[in-house]
Amino acid sequence: MNRPVANKRPSRAQLAEKSDQQLVAIARRQLPHVTLAYEVLMRRYQDALIRTCTRYLNSVEDAEEVVHEVMLKVFHGLARFKGESSFKTWLYRIAHNESMTCLRKRKVQLPLEAVNEDDHLATEQHDVERDVMGMRLDRWISKLGQEDKTIVVYRAIAELEYQEIADIVNMNLSAVKMRYQRALEKLKQHYE
Repeated sequence: MNRPVANKRPSRAQLAEKSDQQLVAIARRQLPHVTLAYEVLMRRYQDALIRTCTRYLNSVEDAEEVVHEVMLKVFHGLARFKGESSFKTWLYRIAHNESMTCLRKRKVQLPLEAVNEDDHLATEQHDVERDVMGMRLDRWISKLGQEDKTIVVYRAIAELEYQEIADIVNMNLSAVKMRYQRALEKLKQHYE
């Protein structure tokens, strides 16, 4: 009696339960003909990347464009990903590079009022890290230098670890921690 051959491809739900490392391995085998694992991997990070890039670029439209470019680069470059860092770090490094390219092309930053008002989560507390989502703090963040702004956005908005940020911006770990603390001090001064 012949049994039907079971579908060897995992479902989207099964893939969603896998780690980044497992999804990368599957996607590398599947791409470019089958994109399911790649799609699951990108969906996992898409919203966070858009939020992060929006804060970094001060423009939802630019952020969406950058994230689209990041997704294309991942699609075409996943086979060359060596795994020397985590997938998340590699992804954010691509996003950082694309954001820098966008800023260089633009040369003049948009006003912070371009950031979506829905992201406003005003709090009564004086905790800078909790208030970082508020529009008032967005204006203060915009006054930071580009490197400090990058570190604050990646730490407070993207919730990346210090080591991940260091890998993304090519800085040593202690320098990232020091710059983050100094940036927070500047923000606290503005806040008070």
